[in-house]
Amino acid sequence: MGDCITPAALSDIARKDTSRLTGTIAKALAANSPFINVIGGGTFSAGNSDEIRNSVQMQAAPGDSLALPTFVCDTELCGTVGLQDLTDAVDFTARLESKRGFGPRVCVKKGYAAFKSSYLTAEDSMKKLVTQYVNSDIRAQLYLRSASKFNATKGYDFTSLFTGGSETDVGVKFAPLNPTGPLSFKALHTVARYLKEALFAETFGDGNGGMFRFIGSSDILESFRVETGVKEVLIALTSGSFKFGEKSLTAYSFETAGAYRGISFGTDQRPLRASSISGSGVPVLVDPVIIVTNAAKNTAYAKVNPAWLSAPYEIAFLFAENSFKRLVPERYVGEGSFKFAPQLHMGELDWHYIVDNDCNVFGDFGHHKYQITRAYQPQRPQHVVAFIYKRCVADLGLPDCEVAPASEYTGGDQFAAVGVCG
Repeated sequence: MGDCITPAALSDIARKDTSRLTGTIAKALAANSPFINVIGGGTFSAGNSDEIRNSVQMQAAPGDSLALPTFVCDTELCGTVGLQDLTDAVDFTARLESKRGFGPRVCVKKGYAAFKSSYLTAEDSMKKLVTQYVNSDIRAQLYLRSASKFNATKGYDFTSLFTGGSETDVGVKFAPLNPTGPLSFKALHTVARYLKEALFAETFGDGNGGMFRFIGSSDILESFRVETGVKEVLIALTSGSFKFGEKSLTAYSFETAGAYRGISFGTDQRPLRASSISGSGVPVLVDPVIIVTNAAKNTAYAKVNPAWLSAPYEIAFLFAENSFKRLVPERYVGEGSFKFAPQLHMGELDWHYIVDNDCNVFGDFGHHKYQITRAYQPQRPQHVVAFIYKRCVADLGLPDCEVAPASEYTGGDQFAAVGVCG
């Protein structure tokens, strides 16, 4: 016999109905992610190379002043060639990277008497986990590869808190400071203006509808909403019967109301959080979940990590257009007589079930498998700004109880005379 799977290695993911009634199993919720909408996409050609090199053109170096360009009389140009302007480019390399995984090994015997929806909900949970892997990977790579970062620390000027800003600053670190408070909308808008005016960042959309996109936790978006200045403007817009102000005040986040002062907003349900920051400016990230295992059934589930809930620091992002591309490989099934099964690249689940003459003679068990393959191609990496800031304790707005005033005592107790029978 081969190296067969023992019953102890199989997962009892079915939930039996001991009373023989059909029941409903709650489906796992997948975290929504707006990150996939802020970067471009493309394909990684098969059969050419295992890496792609792309050249990003830098701003041209003028040979003359851009403050006071030199112009002379046209009659004096004979025999002159003018000043030389130069150009340069930065080369980036993108390589395919992959992640593989598989779900619990399931025995059909354990599902015979189970809820009808047991395996469907287990499959749905796995699909959503793969989706979370994709979302988390995009967010993590944008954090790691961004060429601009901002540390929200009070008492410093902009140039001390902003690091990077050039194509050559891919992977730049935060300023090695401990943030002192939450990110303010005033600071965010300062960075947005710097992106536009100093770094020539492109907005999403054209003309008056152009905007940058900010993605952060619901807490930081609410902090923007109640910030002095922002709140007053929104109230003024509402008072003037502007639909924008009304939606901005009542919506869960700003994204339903369009851009506010050139910035649109999206909510990250599981933002990156850190327990501390090293002396070199690298946050110590905290995993958002912890794993609870059931050894008897060989099963496990995830629940929110208390350390993530209480982490003192958080990371958010501001995006301009054309910062990165996420490339996925073309389908490759081999050449000539060398044929392979279609490769999984997009994170799709594939049921692995093989009846053999050794371990799975009766076709008792199988499992899902998946593979995620992608490459990140920088275009203007400095046009993604990662912000790190301190999380404040939530103000719940709970009032103190009103203390009832003490009644004053004005004299001795008075008793009515009670007759006694003689």
